[in-house]
Amino acid sequence: MKRVPAKTRGRPRLAESDERQTRERIVAAARKLFLRDGVEAVSMRNLASEVGCSPMALYRYFGSKQEILWQVWDVFLGELFARLERIQAPSPRERLERLAFAYLDYWLEHPERYLIVFLQKDLVPDATRNYLQSSPLVVRFQLLTRAVQDAQAQGLWADQDAGDIAQGLLCVLQGLALNFITLADYPWGDTTELSRQTVRAYLCGFAEPAAVSERVKRPARRG
Repeated sequence: MKRVPAKTRGRPRLAESDERQTRERIVAAARKLFLRDGVEAVSMRNLASEVGCSPMALYRYFGSKQEILWQVWDVFLGELFARLERIQAPSPRERLERLAFAYLDYWLEHPERYLIVFLQKDLVPDATRNYLQSSPLVVRFQLLTRAVQDAQAQGLWADQDAGDIAQGLLCVLQGLALNFITLADYPWGDTTELSRQTVRAYLCGFAEPAAVSERVKRPARRG
């Protein structure tokens, strides 16, 4: 006698492509609401209404609002690094500067995104730490380190650690963005020129001028 397979309980599992599309719809809706209303003002019920499903249905795809927020961060950072990876320049030093200016410009063009990524407090304990340890997008920040290494291959900053230079540059850029975005009413003047002067001054701090180097190595002649 032929055995009939037992029926499984619950809803049948969606095809992988359908599941991916549903997750993308949820993230797109969350991005819209987070930017419009703020992360903390958006509940899973609000989000479910925007998507057109029940709150319980959301939990089939994401365990929490924090997980959805991480996906929104991935969207923003993905757009940022896609822009940066297209940047070319005649020299490694100039490319590093262009990368820095483009990084800053992205956040100044989208200040609400900056606030959601960098100033949003964790919705669950250690959320940011966990994101930094798990997201593959975080590795793409190494783009700045590789740009510094390319400049070092051309003879710049040979005695400096490339990672230290890149991290310091990132701190400079984050500081500029923070001030320009959160203190937008302050009379900064020409923020573009201020940004360029600050970045170039930072990078020049690692270069030892040849004339100064020679004076240090050779004792001054006595008359």
